[in-house]
Amino acid sequence: MIKVDSDGKGPTFVGGERVLVLPLKMEATIIKQILHYDMNETFWRNVELLYDDGSKGTSHGWQVKKVNNVS
Repeated sequence: MIKVDSDGKGPTFVGGERVLVLPLKMEATIIKQILHYDMNETFWRNVELLYDDGSKGTSHGWQVKKVNNVS
């Protein structure tokens, strides 16, 4: 079952997508986006990331931008 927020929307980012982490000017792979709760509202916000060097991190959703990979 796919989780949705209070507006009925799924996550903006899904696991495996490549993104550019704007403050760091580095690419990373999305692990997952986290559904947050505030009072009776839910919303998609932070993303867990896997960087190319193997380290993991968390960023706000507005700090990342999807990268179009052309093969």
